[in-house]
Parts: sequence; C-alpha cells; structure tokens
Amino acid sequence: MATEAKLLTEETVPAYLSSRHSKLNLFPENATLTATAIEGGNVNYAFLVRCSSSSRTCFVKQAPEFVAIFGPGGYPLTSARMRVEIDVFDEWKAILGEDLAAKYLPTIHLFDETNMAFVMEFFEGFELLDRVLVESGTCWEEVSRGLGDFMGRTHAATHSSLVPPPRTAYLTEHFENRAMRDVQLEFVFTKAYAESTDEQREGLDMSPEFLAEVELLKTQYDGRGDPLNLVLSHGDLHPGSVMVDETGSVKIIDPEFAVYASPGLDLGSMLSGYVLAAIHQAYAGKPQAVASICEGARAVWEAYEVAAKEGGVEEKYVSRAEIETVGFTVAEVCRTALGHAGGRKWLQFEDPDTKKAACKAAMRVVNACMIKRHEGGMQLLLDQMKACSEL
Repeated sequence: MATEAKLLTEETVPAYLSSRHSKLNLFPENATLTATAIEGGNVNYAFLVRCSSSSRTCFVKQAPEFVAIFGPGGYPLTSARMRVEIDVFDEWKAILGEDLAAKYLPTIHLFDETNMAFVMEFFEGFELLDRVLVESGTCWEEVSRGLGDFMGRTHAATHSSLVPPPRTAYLTEHFENRAMRDVQLEFVFTKAYAESTDEQREGLDMSPEFLAEVELLKTQYDGRGDPLNLVLSHGDLHPGSVMVDETGSVKIIDPEFAVYASPGLDLGSMLSGYVLAAIHQAYAGKPQAVASICEGARAVWEAYEVAAKEGGVEEKYVSRAEIETVGFTVAEVCRTALGHAGGRKWLQFEDPDTKKAACKAAMRVVNACMIKRHEGGMQLLLDQMKACSEL
C-alpha cells in the first residue's frame, strides 16, 4: 500500500465516501452516512455503509499491508492482493457476459488503488453459505448447481488445453500472486501437518503415502502440475466466499487469492465445506440435513461437469480435475479437523466429547479418500459423506 494510504475506520468511512460522491453517485449529496465494521474476516477491513435519508447501502473493503486480524505489527501481507481481486472480477465478467456476470458477481462501484480499497454493492438479505450450511443445514439445489456452473464456465474459458499459448502465458504471469500463494502453501499445506499435536492428529494416518499425496497437491496448487490442466482459479472458494439467499441466488466474493492452477483447487475448497457441514450436522443429530448436503455436493460436481464439457474441456481433463478435487477437498477437511482453519464454525461444539468425535469422523473421511481417490474419485467422496448420516 502506498505511504499516503489511510486505514479506514467506522468513523472515517463516511467522509471517505462523501469525498468521492461524484465518482460513486450512490447517495444523495451531503447525505448522512453511517459505517459499521463487519466482523468475521481475517485478512481485510470491511464495512457496511447505510444512508439515513434513503434505503441505499454499500460495502467497503480495504486491504492493508498486513493481515487485519493481527494488526499492523502482525503478519505482513501485500495490499496488491486487491488489484488481483479486481482483475479477476474483470476476467470473469468478460467470460460470463452481462447476464451471467450480474447473476454470479457483485457490482463494483469504485476501485481506489491508492488506498487499496473498493466500494461494491451490499447484498441485503444474503448470508454466507458456510453459515447457512452449519446453522440451518439448508442446502438449496439451485445454489449448488449455480456454484458448479460458475466454476465450470470460468474454468473452461481459461483452461490451458484450450486457450492460445500467449493467453496461457499471460494468465500464468498475471495471476502468479506469489505472496498470497505462499501464504496458502505455508498455512494450508505445511503448518497444519507439521505443527499439529498428537492429540489433534488422532485418527489420522500420516503415512509416507499420505504425505506424498499432500506434496502432490502442493505441486498442483503451485501451478507445477500438468501444464495442460490449469485454469484461472478463485483460489479460496470455500463456502465463506459465497453469498446466497432463499431464492437460490449465488454471489462469488473475495477472490484475492486468485491463481492460475489446478481446477481441483476451487472445487475442492468448495466441497470441503459441504463435507464438513455434513459431518457437523451428523453430530448435531440432523440426518436429513446430512442427506440434503450430500445431494448438494453431488449437484455441484454434476453441474461443473456439464459446464466444463460444454465449454470444450476434454473428458480426460475433467477426469483429472475430479481426482484433484477429491484431494483438495480432504486436504482442507484435514486442516480444519486439525484446528488450523481459524475460527470457522465447522466441527465446533460446546461439548468437548462431541467435538472430538466429529473431528475423528472427519479424519475417517480423509483417510478413506486421500490415497484411494485415484481409483474411487468423486463417488468415493460422496459415499464417505453419505456414511455420516448413518452414525
């Protein structure tokens, strides 16, 4: 972030927006605005802004030169991640066209590169998908199919087996996103295994074969896998990066970790939330919710297959994406069960025995799928999810 950048607060956001009234044209001139910090994010600052004289709202997000939850003296992180976020939204808009972009993406009103902040629409009446899956166990089929369709379309349009070499070279370089990629490599694929305790690893078979699969996933995440099986990926497309409402609408947010990498990355990150939700609902005593979530996971994959193939991706690459998807799915399930996924709601129970049992169930899914995914593929994962309802 440039030295003249100012960190935004609840007190300063209204003046920040008012000074940019002519560019935004969102609120009446001289309107009284109030800003409320949105809690729950780890990396950035975020605010909901309301106008007192109208019903209009907006969302303001700022990327500091550090992980926001740790503060200025904590973990450093380049604010240039917001430039990546804006660029990937632009890529998706061009791929999807006007109607589908409006269906799946937020409207960005302003990008301020000096302060690494942007203003976008606030999704009134929407909730984060992870909250819906955990708190109510609701799994709308239209949401699941929308997610699969979005990923399938955007992956096909950027698939390295289909786009010209100069385009592949551009996507590889422009979405290298090394600083953010290194964060994921460290925190998702390394620390979770190296720094977990024996108690946390209970039920997990960290055999040499298992660790070799983790190393393979690291290679694929880092863009060093099959050069003909790379796509422009959101990079962190878990259910906490998706807004949904009761009509089945889907909005994709927070693509600051975007990279050119394995197609299984996005699919696996998303499906890990479905797996964790199924386990959570099983130990909350809600077998019908487990069944619904399992069907939702199947719908994500089926919609993805259709969209990817319609976009021209060959069957062999879809099959490879399937195997990679299961790997990335269980890697994230494992990280969460090991307690290295921050404050996410998955597997959180007041009763310590219930929490321990749920984590061991997650490890059973991981053990069953990480190595055998190469033969069992998606059906193996779905079968393991379904087994949760039989607890």
